[in-house]
Amino acid sequence: MGLSNLKGNGGYIGIDNRNQVNSRLVGSMSIRKYYLERVDDELPVYGKSPSGDVTVWYDADSNYVTLNGNNVELLQDRSGNGVNVNDPGSSNRPVYIESDSDFNGKPSILFDTNDFMESIYDSNLDVTDGLTVYAVVKINSFPSTYNMLLTRSNGTSWTEGWGFLYYANNWRFWVNNYNFTNTRVDMGSWSDFSNHHIFKLRYDKVNISGEIFGSSSVSEVTTQYTTNPSNPSNTEGIRIGDGNSTSYDCNFKIAEFLFYNKAINSSEQSQTEEYLKNKYNIN
Repeated sequence: MGLSNLKGNGGYIGIDNRNQVNSRLVGSMSIRKYYLERVDDELPVYGKSPSGDVTVWYDADSNYVTLNGNNVELLQDRSGNGVNVNDPGSSNRPVYIESDSDFNGKPSILFDTNDFMESIYDSNLDVTDGLTVYAVVKINSFPSTYNMLLTRSNGTSWTEGWGFLYYANNWRFWVNNYNFTNTRVDMGSWSDFSNHHIFKLRYDKVNISGEIFGSSSVSEVTTQYTTNPSNPSNTEGIRIGDGNSTSYDCNFKIAEFLFYNKAINSSEQSQTEEYLKNKYNIN
């Protein structure tokens, strides 16, 4: 049963053996069902939001998107930290999809060849001891030799920061340098262009770990690594769609993105993952 089906009255037509919640009569409804009716909303298993201290939060919901025709001109940071994504110019704007069946009917943003967006720089993007990143995406194709999905790195050198790169028939979820085996996790080749997934990258100065949730899931892969994260200059924001050049782009749709400037703990990971899985119907 979907959680939204718990809303509404309990459908009770028998003897009214009422229970009480905080001195309120609630009939035969469970406390959970009663709460959902009271707030008139849907809740994932661990709550309505990801972990509360999310640093940057991009959501394709129309409340956070400014359009120019059918194209996305501005993407607001839902976290409240103001790390907004600015207009890349008319020739590079991605396309807005108001209701996308690939994402459980939720909206998404389509990045086709040469489409990209980049956030402003903010000190919240810098990391000291670790980071955690989630992206809800559907990969459509790889038009380049180097296909960067998301990154915050130093130009096209990719020797600072972090990123999600598909190169040489392999996903590389990396920290500090895309090209060293000890600074990345190799997530394997990709051929699923039909389904949406959650990509996860986490670094805690002990391990780099990557995971993919969805129909083509990849269980957690770890690489031991203890070096401090290397922050790009304060001219670099979070780049969506390519590796700081349209020569290194990736074709995909994205529905939600979460960045934490720390390695969130297991409870926070569970809360965030259950929120995303429930919202987008990802197992």
